[in-house]
Amino acid sequence: MLSQEEIKVVLIITVLLFLGVLGTDIHLSALPAMMRFMHTSQQLMQSSISVFLLGSGLSALVYGPLSDKFGRKPVILVGLVIAIAGNVWGATLSQIGPFLASRFIQGIGSGACLALARIVLSDIVQRERYAIVSSYVTLFTGLSITLGPLAGSLLLSWFDWQANFVVMALMLAGMLAVFGLFCPETNQHVNSTVRVRDVFANYKVVLQNSDFILAATLAGIGMACFLLYTTASPFVLQQQFALSPRDYGYMTAFVGAGLLVSRLLLPRLIKRFGMPKLIIAGLVILLGCGASLLILSELRHLSLVSFLLSVSGVFFSYTFIVLCASAMSMAPFTDKRGAAGAVYSCSQMALAFAVNAAVSSLSSNAVVLLGTSFIVLPVVGLVLSRRMQGKAGYAVSGARSTG
Repeated sequence: MLSQEEIKVVLIITVLLFLGVLGTDIHLSALPAMMRFMHTSQQLMQSSISVFLLGSGLSALVYGPLSDKFGRKPVILVGLVIAIAGNVWGATLSQIGPFLASRFIQGIGSGACLALARIVLSDIVQRERYAIVSSYVTLFTGLSITLGPLAGSLLLSWFDWQANFVVMALMLAGMLAVFGLFCPETNQHVNSTVRVRDVFANYKVVLQNSDFILAATLAGIGMACFLLYTTASPFVLQQQFALSPRDYGYMTAFVGAGLLVSRLLLPRLIKRFGMPKLIIAGLVILLGCGASLLILSELRHLSLVSFLLSVSGVFFSYTFIVLCASAMSMAPFTDKRGAAGAVYSCSQMALAFAVNAAVSSLSSNAVVLLGTSFIVLPVVGLVLSRRMQGKAGYAVSGARSTG
């Protein structure tokens, strides 16, 4: 059970994380329109998502240690200010180069929301308790993935694409006020003497932990697969299947319901099966999605309905792989959670960025690329997951403590 103070922190962190994720999703419906407006290619327009995540991941390397030295709260407030500035700038641009730069800055700012929200959560709950509370937190934040494109499509029907970034800036400004006024400092191990040398020493300790490396790599695989779907879906659904931006938003919300269902089920599944088995289940689900896409594409039986059914499992796999791997990665650390969270976020986002950049340059057939990626990456993950066998501490040991 959570105390009243813990509940308040969890609620604020939930909204903070929601806004961090929304920065990725709110403009998805507008990507084809933005591509035409900026006279650029689909590949460059898609990279606006991965560039955002790259900025978020790299910034975590700075935010994490700074939050260990100065506390979580001031660092998050600075990140929110940077994110607001990036969104305001992005709304004024008409060329892809400067726009990608603004997305990188947005990612740097939102990195405070994405990386430090997890660290704040790990300050107050740990291990399986962290995974279970995280599942409820991300149940709400998952709404940004399902409803973000829908909200963006509605804005696009009333205004131009720039409205997405203006609205984001306004919501971030509101969060800046709420967080500054109501969220307490959660870092009970503030170390004001931390130096650059100490930061790299902490990173070295984190990177020498084999359990952390395994969990972060598996999370990166799960994130990469989800990012591939996210970047490809606006173009597949709007261009190949001729959906309007609003219909795309509705379809994304419909399919994304699997994300909410999986997060409702996650706490019970963790207690019954343990996190390693759920990660394996998520990888197997991805394999099924990939096989279905390739078979239907090869047989020329791919329709809107069959495509949506084939990719629906991606939302389940994301929950099982990324949330469980996140909890496993943070478990070995106490006073170095800031450093661990920073390395985790950076490695997860960097791997997802690298995979997305490499895959998108291979072929113009988005469906085939998705299908192939959903087979190759999970196979790698299954090979790695064999190392989790026998790590009983990650199985069901936290069930008793969670009550």
